[in-house]
Amino acid sequence: IIRIGDMKQAGEMAKQMKVKKLKNLKTLDSKTRCAGVYSAYKPYLNKDEEIIKQLQKGVQQKRPAAQNAILRRYFLELTQSFIIPLERYVASLMPLQKSICPWKSPPQLRPFVQQDFMKTLEKAGPQLTSRLKGDWIGLYRHFLKSPNFDGWFRTRRREMTQKLEALHLEALCEEDLQQRIQKHSEVETVDLVLKLKDKLTQAEKQHLPLRPGTLARLREHTEAVILSLPEDLQGILHKPPTP
Repeated sequence: IIRIGDMKQAGEMAKQMKVKKLKNLKTLDSKTRCAGVYSAYKPYLNKDEEIIKQLQKGVQQKRPAAQNAILRRYFLELTQSFIIPLERYVASLMPLQKSICPWKSPPQLRPFVQQDFMKTLEKAGPQLTSRLKGDWIGLYRHFLKSPNFDGWFRTRRREMTQKLEALHLEALCEEDLQQRIQKHSEVETVDLVLKLKDKLTQAEKQHLPLRPGTLARLREHTEAVILSLPEDLQGILHKPPTP
């Protein structure tokens, strides 16, 4: 018999070794002694009788490959039904593209608010794409408290932050930098060049999702700005950065 439960601290290992009898599990009766995996976990969603019938039919027909394909497709569709509402809400945290100003830092993502997300489930929840009934709300609450959500959201937030950085660089490429620097002093122009070079370096390191040719255009703009400065400053700015 395998017992599934939460991991405990080392100091509690002695207590953990004392396995309590699960009165609710009749299969653990000494008369039957059925081997298997047992858990006190209660599922949030109801059984899908239709998929069970399909699998049982596959057992009778001895078609393991077909059963495997059915299970893969079933869990893929179930996962998609679960994750689509999350993806839709997270996408709404992205600032509008028109709010991106090339001369200001990229805007920040709005925070993930659990209550706001839960409200979206009433009209745009998994019930739109899944026939499975049950406590979807409870399942989402459980997921949002788990390390799985933390890892998933960190990845999505990093991707969206990189997208904002990419849109900011693309906005810079559309600006007339030569006209811009005419209103600035040499010190301000040098500062602009240093910032542009830093952005180019970061974009290459992070592999930002840029439109083709964006980095090349930005390098050309940066070089044109450098050439507008006195020769002594050009020499300094053309030096490769120290590692």
